[in-house]
Amino acid sequence: KFWPLEKADLKATTVVADPNAHGQRNNKLAWFWCIDVQGDSASNDWMNEFMLIAYVPVSIRTLALHDRWAEELLLVGQEMTWTVDFFIHKSQQWVGQMQEADANNQVGHWCYAAR
Repeated sequence: KFWPLEKADLKATTVVADPNAHGQRNNKLAWFWCIDVQGDSASNDWMNEFMLIAYVPVSIRTLALHDRWAEELLLVGQEMTWTVDFFIHKSQQWVGQMQEADANNQVGHWCYAAR
């Protein structure tokens, strides 16, 4: 029932504190988290949730990873469009500054806006 306690078993892990953190997919919990001492996990909701988080099937994790990347792809495309639109807007503002400087015969201001 019990295995020898290894130094790696005593390493602090953040699987419980932040189960969605980057690099948690391959983390293994120490063997002593998996034993049921006289049914203590049956009446403990926190322990049940802990076991669910720690041992989510790989297919669900893979699906979640796929969904995150699909969302990231969508957002990056939109962010690229927003960036281009922002620079077009700023360009139009500077063209307006050039035209205003030209109308007021302000050569220095026109040169600054034109650059």
